[in-house]
Amino acid sequence: MRFTLAQLRKLSLPYRYEEELDLSEELAGFEDILSSSLCHVKGEIHERGFDTYEIEFQIELDLTMACSVTLESVPYHIETTAKELFSTDPSLEAFPIDGQTLDTKEAVLTNVLIAKPMKVVAPGVEFKDEWEEDEEETVNPAFASLKDLL
Repeated sequence: MRFTLAQLRKLSLPYRYEEELDLSEELAGFEDILSSSLCHVKGEIHERGFDTYEIEFQIELDLTMACSVTLESVPYHIETTAKELFSTDPSLEAFPIDGQTLDTKEAVLTNVLIAKPMKVVAPGVEFKDEWEEDEEETVNPAFASLKDLL
């Protein structure tokens, strides 16, 4: 959702809103995401200083992801909450308010990507991490004799 600073100054804060965002174009660049539903966002805006606002998000989204083993489609539901700061002050660690407009889309997308798992596995498919197996089998011979001391 986009708010101008003039709109935000006129609102009675905290202000609650709901919106449906289409993130399919932004998520298309990720090879493990095959498709996505509309993202349902509930937000509550709080003022935290001059032209600085905190928004509490509740985000819900359904993704179709590729199985890490078989590449078949796997549904994955994301439901997450987040608090993000938006400001015109470049010295703050916050999402920037560009010009006179606060746009929440980048913050919502960032939180969806944080909530998305690195890999999904289809039901009934067994996933073994070869790296972990190699680590368990390898014993440093220099330390092998120390095992007897315990």
